[in-house]
Amino acid sequence: MKPGMPKDPAERLKKLGIRSFEVLIHDQPKEWLLENFHEGATDYPVNVSALMKNIIWQTRERILSGDKPLLKELVRTFWYMYIKPTLARVESLTHETDQYRQLVDTLVLLVKDAQLMDYKDIGFRDDNQANRKVGLNANVILYAEKVGHQDFLAEMAAKYQVSTIAMGGQPSVMNVEYFVDDLKAQGVDITRSFFLFGIVDYDTSGWIIRDTFVDDLARYGINHVKNTDLIYPDMLTAQEIQMARYPIADTEKGSAKKNTDWLRLIAKRGYKNQKYLATERGPRGQRIIWGLEAQSVSTLRIAEKLDRLLTGLLSKTEGELSIRMLEKILQQLKDLQTIR
Repeated sequence: MKPGMPKDPAERLKKLGIRSFEVLIHDQPKEWLLENFHEGATDYPVNVSALMKNIIWQTRERILSGDKPLLKELVRTFWYMYIKPTLARVESLTHETDQYRQLVDTLVLLVKDAQLMDYKDIGFRDDNQANRKVGLNANVILYAEKVGHQDFLAEMAAKYQVSTIAMGGQPSVMNVEYFVDDLKAQGVDITRSFFLFGIVDYDTSGWIIRDTFVDDLARYGINHVKNTDLIYPDMLTAQEIQMARYPIADTEKGSAKKNTDWLRLIAKRGYKNQKYLATERGPRGQRIIWGLEAQSVSTLRIAEKLDRLLTGLLSKTEGELSIRMLEKILQQLKDLQTIR
């Protein structure tokens, strides 16, 4: 839970401006919406943030009470069904800012920061579902920052029977929530140790994505984690680094401090080839920081690395894997008997 949030759920709701309404918010006319959501409004006739939070919460409460079935739709569909028409009716819809993104962030606020609900409470479909898989070696997770690595993840999943997940450029709280639900559904003990192997950019953003993924796993009960990065300077030769490296933005708001923190962390790793990514000074004295994209390392080289890392790790659980495979076959036989 985000620091500053009250321990009492009722107090958290109050802090976020979420109230109980007897009528359906998204069905109300303009005058009613103006009367109930004008407080705190600045750029628009209504407080858009408060309106979104209350529509989401009311939908959740109706579903949990049995007044409404699970939505079973994408968040994007929820936007078109409930949020966008309501904003348009009260003249608060705009193209100047990404209000759909605001809805996504509002859901993250309620789920992760305030811990008032889960995505499954409403029944949202995960549009990234096809990019995750639970393997028989479920506690070994190969993950990638980008969906472009999905085919490679599938190959590794088939070879080693590990779990895999591609995050589509950024970690999604919903994706992780449903991924952990998939693990539980397969009977995986999430309190055991998990071994993570990550394919993320070797830069500030990539490491933030990695850390956020680990934090989100902890949010849903996976706390004993050992992470191994698969993209780092020693995976390439000096010449390859010179060809592949790229400058990391260092002048955008907040980026300088994040980059400095990242440089401090990688210094502790002691990578032999980090010297070929040493920070330089530009013609105006500006700092130039170098990074590597995940695609700069071939999947063939990553596969060779994984083979060395996983062979010893998975050999320790071969007996357990055999038992689980036998249990799965027996369950399939039972299911066939039931059908007949």
